[in-house]
Amino acid sequence: MRTFSLLLLAAPALASLSYGAQESPDALPETVSYYKDIRPVFQAKCQGCHQPAKSKADYIMTEVAGLIKGGESGAAVVPGKPDESYLLELVVAAPGEKRPEMPPKEEPLSDYEVSLVKKWIGQGAKDDTPENARQQYTMENPPRYAVPPVVMSMDYSPDGSLLAVAGFHEVLVHKSDGSGLVKRLVGLSERIQSVKFSPDGKQIAVSGGLPGRMGEIQVWDVAKAELTLSKIVGFDTAYGASWSPDGKLVAFGLPDNTVRAIKASNGEQVLFMGSHNDWVLDTDWSLKGDFLMSVGRDMTAKLTETATERFIDNLTSITPGALAGGINTIDRHPTQDHILVGGSDGVPQIYRTKRETKRVIGDNANLIRKYPAMKGRIWDSAFAPDGKTFAAVASLDGTGQIHLFKSEYDATITPELKKLFETVRRAPGPGENYEPALEEFYTRGAELIKGLDLPAAMYAVAFSPDGKTLAASGSDGLIRLLDAKNLAEKKTFAPIAVDATLPEAKPDPSLTDRKKAKHHETVGSLPEGRQVTAITLSPAAPAFDSPGRYTQVLATAKLDDGTTADVTGFVKWQVEGPVASISGRGILRPATAGEGKLIASLGNLSASVPVTYSPSATPTGIDFVQDVNPVITRLGCNMGTCHGAKDGKGGFKLSLRGYDPLYDVRAFADDHTARRVNFASPDDSLMLLKATGAVPHEAGMVTDHDSRYYHVVREWISSGAKLNPKAARVASIELFPKNPVIQNLGGR
Repeated sequence: MRTFSLLLLAAPALASLSYGAQESPDALPETVSYYKDIRPVFQAKCQGCHQPAKSKADYIMTEVAGLIKGGESGAAVVPGKPDESYLLELVVAAPGEKRPEMPPKEEPLSDYEVSLVKKWIGQGAKDDTPENARQQYTMENPPRYAVPPVVMSMDYSPDGSLLAVAGFHEVLVHKSDGSGLVKRLVGLSERIQSVKFSPDGKQIAVSGGLPGRMGEIQVWDVAKAELTLSKIVGFDTAYGASWSPDGKLVAFGLPDNTVRAIKASNGEQVLFMGSHNDWVLDTDWSLKGDFLMSVGRDMTAKLTETATERFIDNLTSITPGALAGGINTIDRHPTQDHILVGGSDGVPQIYRTKRETKRVIGDNANLIRKYPAMKGRIWDSAFAPDGKTFAAVASLDGTGQIHLFKSEYDATITPELKKLFETVRRAPGPGENYEPALEEFYTRGAELIKGLDLPAAMYAVAFSPDGKTLAASGSDGLIRLLDAKNLAEKKTFAPIAVDATLPEAKPDPSLTDRKKAKHHETVGSLPEGRQVTAITLSPAAPAFDSPGRYTQVLATAKLDDGTTADVTGFVKWQVEGPVASISGRGILRPATAGEGKLIASLGNLSASVPVTYSPSATPTGIDFVQDVNPVITRLGCNMGTCHGAKDGKGGFKLSLRGYDPLYDVRAFADDHTARRVNFASPDDSLMLLKATGAVPHEAGMVTDHDSRYYHVVREWISSGAKLNPKAARVASIELFPKNPVIQNLGGR
């Protein structure tokens, strides 16, 4: 038999969630889709070792062409001939063998999965991957940027010489003083959620993934710029990677409510804890590594014993009012087993990890200090190396804050305080939970040293190992190096050079070359026996000042008996000159600045109105309220049966029918550090990938990537996904014609 070193790494949780062995091969779909059926199998069990950044045996399985081509041993798949495809030989056990050659150690493909692959090959091994979901980048072909990427994480190397920055599909490793880019570590994950140097500084752990499709943990050899581990985990982005103190384990959280830890050397899972009730967003270890702490959207910080994988305690109170919203960040004190947490309530808080009082339902006895609230949600925080100060970053409506706090405190619990901790009961309302003695303890010395307001959302912060410099960044992609004592600016730089010639750098709000939305054919007829004597058009002189605007033109026929009828869908529309375009339903849109004429013809009758397009000297571009919200509503995204429901859908909530634009823009452009938009690559924005079906979406495909709706949203994202609070709002609605009379069935 030929030697073909195909390695398949199975993720146990994925295997249990994918096409289980309990499913009968008889239940196979009539037509097997690569993207919907085959890709998830290979993604879960193969792509960790067979991807551009780590192509074992020179075999790449992240796209169909490479999957068919094979590696060192030649073609792996013969389209139409599964029995001649070497790939199947490796994943099916030979007669007399208990298991197939691949994967060598992990769970093999189930019978159902093998049958899927076999049928797909038999049907020609066709590639039905959507164009906007194909892999684009490798180490040899790294991303190019029209604007700097949103930076969601940064970390200094232990010796202080390097600064790792999360980019798009890559980690950008810089000299710590901002004097130059050293390495680009390009991998499979589009979204890089966290980057962490190992304790010895030789490796970088990355948590990320393809939102809505897969999570991934990467481990890179820094000196060689080589991917040593790619572990596919879950069906959504992995969060909050952290190294155990001995540098052997990497912990992380997942949207499936689990906390996990794997060996950095081979990806073997050694810890699994499922006591969170919502997404797990960050992790950290105790000083000795015997405990793992985690935080998440369920508003809790939890403690897990490493050796037993056992959930030990809720470090934060689970009583309503103790915390408001989820916790996004956790950082352990450099010398004590105390943790700094921050989240949706904007209040940095420090907790002890070892309980010193009797456990009482509803207590908050582990709280040591709470600090003045920041504006918006805290996304990241970090203790200074000496533990005497800490920094936190937050965002609110496109703006950000960096705050520096004092953290020299005495955590000693006096007998009097201990008694209060063990007797005070928390009430549901936060105002009812005030106890003066406890409040004095929580806030003693909890001082803000310095605050900095910025015109961009702040998502990441890190102290240099010498404690002299604070690095911060966020939605504008700029790295700010600040004095760690007073936040004075030392240097600001972009983590990567931008190319103004790229399409993303050239706004195209005209949308004139985009496909029009599909509409039902107009039906109806004129009253029987009546003749049209004249046609009138409304409005009488359509005028536009912005490329994204449009108007509904109505064509009304005057009949020989003096009555009227709507003939908008019957007339033949024509625009003289390139000033505008019009659909069969009378939707008129501007095209080229100037003047023209709109003509409607019916038989030997016609009517015309002048059309003017005079772009404003200060173009407004695509506006969320006037342009994007109507699209979202038309697609049904904010309806009561979808994300406009009381609790939203799939962890994502919008205001019902778009009544609260501010809430909706926060949901799209700020939640989870801008998870749903991608300024560096708008076409890779989750809100567009979901809408086009490129990412699994319960509502299916609601538009396509060449539609006007798609490009309205895309243009808004490429412009920064902002809300103009001064945008004109709908003040009134009028219906035309007034007092209509329909004279016959089917009439208009």
